[in-house]
Amino acid sequence: MPQPVRIFIADDHQVLVDGLISFFEKTKHIEVAGAANDGRTLLETLPQADPDIVLLDLNMPGMDGVAALEQIVRRFPKVKVIILSNYHQSGLIKSCAQKGAWGYLLKNGSMDDLMAAIDGVMAGKRQFAAGEEEERVEKPHFLDDSFLQQYSLTNREVDIIRSICQELSSKEIASQLFISEFTVNTHRRNIMRKLNVRNAAGIINFAAQHKLV
Repeated sequence: MPQPVRIFIADDHQVLVDGLISFFEKTKHIEVAGAANDGRTLLETLPQADPDIVLLDLNMPGMDGVAALEQIVRRFPKVKVIILSNYHQSGLIKSCAQKGAWGYLLKNGSMDDLMAAIDGVMAGKRQFAAGEEEERVEKPHFLDDSFLQQYSLTNREVDIIRSICQELSSKEIASQLFISEFTVNTHRRNIMRKLNVRNAAGIINFAAQHKLV
């Protein structure tokens, strides 16, 4: 008899977590390996939980889903990550794909969609939200090359811009991205120089104009 698929759920909405656990408990080939409400707890728990798949929310306290995804891919390469999100934004989907996600599903999808994605990922096939072709989301940049080249931005600088838009301090960004505060401040200066703005407000205005958030 085949081993059940071990699923770890990471979402800061406990109602959603409880609902998924209840659903999976009624599914013969799924076993819930664990659950967490924030990225740090997720990473601390993963070695003991030993899941096959992590269902990962993007918006969590302490460490967001994108940062958690990067850490899972680097530290637990055998674990496959499926993003569960409220946001159907091609740039965000591309970013998650580039960072190593195996799937990206919308939270308003059906349980049938979720089960199909889990089965597909276990079969080695990447699964993304309806309307996003795999070849589109697997481009190796957060945004189109032409946009990055136009402003000479790197993918890390785009990560920093997104974090600034979340009103995170340099210390918080450093903790979230696992880099030093000095490095964050260096990125901030480089971003302001490249965008020709003087402060965080200018960065946020740029991000809003170009739909980076």
